[in-house]
Order: sequence, then C-alpha cells, then structure tokens
Amino acid sequence: EYCNGNFSQVREVTKTVLEMSTTFHDQLRAHFVLIKTLSAENRLHEAIKTGISVLTHLGYHPPLAFSDKSAIDETFKETKATIESMTDDEFFTLTAMEDSDVLIAMNFMSELLSIAHLIDESIGICLMAHMIQLSMRYGVCKESSYALACCSALLYSLGDLKASKRVSYFALSLLERLDCKEMLPRVYLLIYLCILSTLEPSNEISEKLLYGYKVGMQTGDIKFALCNARTHCAQRFCCGVGLDVLIRDIRVWEHQMIEYKQEMSRNSMKALRHTVLALINFSVDTMQQNGDFLAEGKKLLNGHIEKNRQYLATVFCFYFSCVSYIFCNYEFARDMVEMRWKLENNLKLRFGAHGAASFFDTLISITLAHKTKEDTWKKHAHECFEKALKYSKGRPHRVLILKTEIDVLMGNINNAVTNYDKAIVAAGESKHIHEEAIANERAGDFCLSKGDARAYYYYSRAHELYLQWGAKGKAVQLGGKESPLTFPSRF
Repeated sequence: EYCNGNFSQVREVTKTVLEMSTTFHDQLRAHFVLIKTLSAENRLHEAIKTGISVLTHLGYHPPLAFSDKSAIDETFKETKATIESMTDDEFFTLTAMEDSDVLIAMNFMSELLSIAHLIDESIGICLMAHMIQLSMRYGVCKESSYALACCSALLYSLGDLKASKRVSYFALSLLERLDCKEMLPRVYLLIYLCILSTLEPSNEISEKLLYGYKVGMQTGDIKFALCNARTHCAQRFCCGVGLDVLIRDIRVWEHQMIEYKQEMSRNSMKALRHTVLALINFSVDTMQQNGDFLAEGKKLLNGHIEKNRQYLATVFCFYFSCVSYIFCNYEFARDMVEMRWKLENNLKLRFGAHGAASFFDTLISITLAHKTKEDTWKKHAHECFEKALKYSKGRPHRVLILKTEIDVLMGNINNAVTNYDKAIVAAGESKHIHEEAIANERAGDFCLSKGDARAYYYYSRAHELYLQWGAKGKAVQLGGKESPLTFPSRF
C-alpha cells in the first residue's frame, strides 16, 4: 500500500498493528513504514519524532543533543579524522555487523537521515556520525554505505574534495561488497550529485542516476527512485540537454510523483519545471500581462522559507537566479543569489547543481560589479570564481568563460575576443549548448560595448544556439526569430 501511495490505508493498517502487537519488536515494522509514509507526505517533523522515539526505546539514540551544534560539529570532525586515518586494507577488513538490535537501529537511522537535512541539518550530521561510529564498533552493514555517501556529500559541500572522493570510494566499494541493491539508489543519488559530478563525464552521470531510479522502482524504494529521477533531470538541465525533451521527462516523472504521492521530490521538481517553461515560453507580452513570469515559483519559494525548509528554498533560489541571469533580469538574479547565500549560512550540505551554482554565481557577481561599480560585487566575483575552479573539473569551458569575464572586469581586455573564442570552442566540444550560447552572448556584449562589428556574428550565433537548446523565449528576447540582430534595448 505504501508503494502504491495509499497512505490513508497504510496509517489504518499500522494503527491496527501497533494496537494488537504484544511486544515492541513486533511493532518495529509498522513504525518503520509509518516513518516512510510521513516522510512521503512531507510531515517531516512527525517522521523524525517517531523515529527518535524508536531509537530511544532501542537504546541507540544518538549521544548528543540535536541543539548542541558545536558538539555535533566536533563529532563530525572526529568521525572524518577516523575515516581519514584508516588505510584501504583496514576498511575492507571491517567485519559484517551481526548484532540484531544495532542492525534495526541502523535501518531506522538510515530512514531518518534521508529527510533530516530538509528540516534540521544538525540532526542529519548527528545521525550520520553515529551510524559511522556504530559501523566502526560493530561492523558494517548496508546502511553503512549510505552513511558514508552522506559523509562524502557533506565533505564535498564543505570544499574538501579529496576527502569526499575517498569516502565515496568506500561507500561504493561497500555497496558492491555487500551486494545491497536496496541501498544503491540512496548512495548513487549522493555520490553522483556531489563528488563524482565533477569527475565523471556527464553522460555517465546521467546513466548512473537513471539506473538509480530503475533500481529504486524495482526494490520498492519509491522515494529515492524519484529523487534519482529528479536529480537526473537537474543534471541534464545543467548539461544543456534540449529543453523540449527535458520538459517532457519532467512531466512524466511529476506524474509519477503525484501518483505515488511523493511530495518532497515533486516540490524540488517544480523549481526546475518553472525554470524550463520560462525559457521556452517567456515573452515580453506575457511578462506585461502576468506581471512576473516566475510569480507562482516565487510563491512556492516563500512557502518553503516560511516553513523553514532551507535546503529546498536554496534549490528554488538557484534555478531562479540562473533563469533571471539568462534573461538579463539582474536585479532579480541578485535578490535570488543573496537570498540563497543567506540561507546557506545555516547549511553545510548545499545544492551545487553539478557545479553550475558557482558558475552562475560568478557570472551574476561579475555583471553586478560592472553595473553597480561596487567593490563588494568584485570581491564576490573573485570568491565565486575560486569556488568555480574547484567544482569545474571535467568542464574546462566554464573556467575559460569565467576567466575571460574576470579579465574584462579587471580591465585586461587585449585578448578578450580571442579568449571568448577559446571558451566558445571548449563549450561546443563539451556539448554544453546553453553555456556555448551564453559565451557567445557575452562576447557580443563585449564587442558591442567597444563598437566592434563582430557583435553581429556573436549575437547571431547565440540566437541560433538558444533556439537549438529549445529556449525559444530567450531567443525571442535576444532579437526575434526573423531578425536576431535587432539588439534588445538593454544594449
């Protein structure tokens, strides 16, 4: 009934089981299914409360108070140090976990860990560290691979890519060693969303996430199957897949999310859908009629902020800053970037969008530095560029685009057109058609500002590439379908 999304029926059955069970252990399966149901319905606080109650009864409640953030941070550092001090041989000789109560506790903590970062990151870090500590003490189990994947994702967000890569290797190796397919969707989601997104080719990442979706559907892990589907769509957007194809896939999976009542995944997918549709359909006329082409999306964003769903809110902020930059709505892009940065001050696990977040942050900061002449935005531009360098391995065109833009900002313009050309060629070779379009548009902006007739060529090429990508709304804004050289008034 849970897999079919019949949650009211699930609650009735679990209530009956809990009432009729004579021992606590007889109630465990009902508690577990109830937590999964509450999670799918977005009743996350209730799910956490139920799970913590079970862990307390089992005697494996995490040893720290969730409100003691400094102690939790210290525990994470100790856990990281323990993993880093282990040799490969020491890790691979860890025995399998056999204690039945610890195995049950690990199962429950794994489910709580999957939702904790959405409401209180400290709970997630505490649970993750506790699971790794139990694995070191009692041996490894299938849930250990998920805890390690979470640790890798957190290290990635904190900028420690070397440690993240090593821990991800442990997680994937353990997944293979224990042959635990039921954990594969969870591990793949985190590993290929984070560290391996910077190290492996885009098409391989896409295939891994799609495989994670298929395995999740086969094993009954509907929540993580659809999380993989959502991340698969996000990754394809960041790699410049055709928007017409992408919106078709988004609608198919959104239908599944509705069918299986997976509200958490659907909420994240909405941000991407609004962005893609804006790129496809936007026009000056519709903006004048509706007042704001992202009005509904902004309403959803404000709802997440009001409900303290900070991570989800940052996802919306990224997509909206991205589409606003593409449409040259720099004031709204600034608002979204500043809001995301403010929210991220309270987060360690951040939405990197396969390296695209730091890429667009840098572009937006550079543009605002040009427009405002404020040193603050110059500083932001350099800081974001340094971050982008770290997260752009495997995507050298992004570094070339940003390096050229930084040089122009700093007045080093002698080789600007040549460097834009290098960035454009690299983006074409990487098959990131949207970023090739952006590079051409930026080259056009530069040439136009210098009275260089080559702007004609760059805007024409940008217009052509936006159309190929499927961003018809952007192509129209840039110059119109028939006459791409009727430059917009912003120039």
